[in-house]
Amino acid sequence: MKMTLQNSNYFLGRIFDPKADALSNDPLLLDPSNLTTHAVVTGMTGSGKTGLCIGMLEEAALHGTPAIIIDPKGDLTNLLLHFPSLLPSDFEPWIDPELARQQGESVPQLAQETADKWRKGLADWGMGPEQIQLLADSAEFQIYTPGSTAGTPVNIVSSFAAPELPWEENSEVLRERINSTVTALLGLIGMTDIDPLRSREHILLSNLIETAWIKGQSLSLTDLILQVQNPPMPNLGAFPMDSFYPEKDRFSLAL
Repeated sequence: MKMTLQNSNYFLGRIFDPKADALSNDPLLLDPSNLTTHAVVTGMTGSGKTGLCIGMLEEAALHGTPAIIIDPKGDLTNLLLHFPSLLPSDFEPWIDPELARQQGESVPQLAQETADKWRKGLADWGMGPEQIQLLADSAEFQIYTPGSTAGTPVNIVSSFAAPELPWEENSEVLRERINSTVTALLGLIGMTDIDPLRSREHILLSNLIETAWIKGQSLSLTDLILQVQNPPMPNLGAFPMDSFYPEKDRFSLAL
């Protein structure tokens, strides 16, 4: 069971009082209803852009709002490190031995310092183990790693599997799924900015998958490549297959 906060606003921190040169006790809140279109966070290096975004993402999780995070640098995977007990042993597996060596410390010593730093930092903001546990319980976290098994691999081939949904009752939804799958597949071979209604590659592949799915048949990538060379249908619409997409050109696509 997911636990979420009742307060509808996102807590981003406390307001800084420039006259007192100190943080006030007034919270800085964000109404999530404002996050309906695009946004950009700008600032100098080290100014806190990533920290702000992490705070917003954690607040989104606490409020039960799902998020898809595309992270080419790998900075945000630390969002999954939740240590409610804040024990040094929790941090130790994630301590860089080289960093510890450079600081003249052992890994356990640096883990202890890191745990103490986290505990103090959270306490300074009025947070403790309960809030960390709430965050861990508020959402299901999953890391997808295209081209790697470090997380959950992303495999486009699984998209060729015949769906369990009946075709007749769900043809419109399933055709949209085929459209996006074929667009992604062609993008992998460098074909971008294509028109699904005019691209003969898109039309051919879409029809091959649709024909298989109507029969309840799944396709492997090998099956699809072979069917590109020898399609199971003689025509595409009113056009004979070899007139619409000559065999020589289909062979080039298969390669």
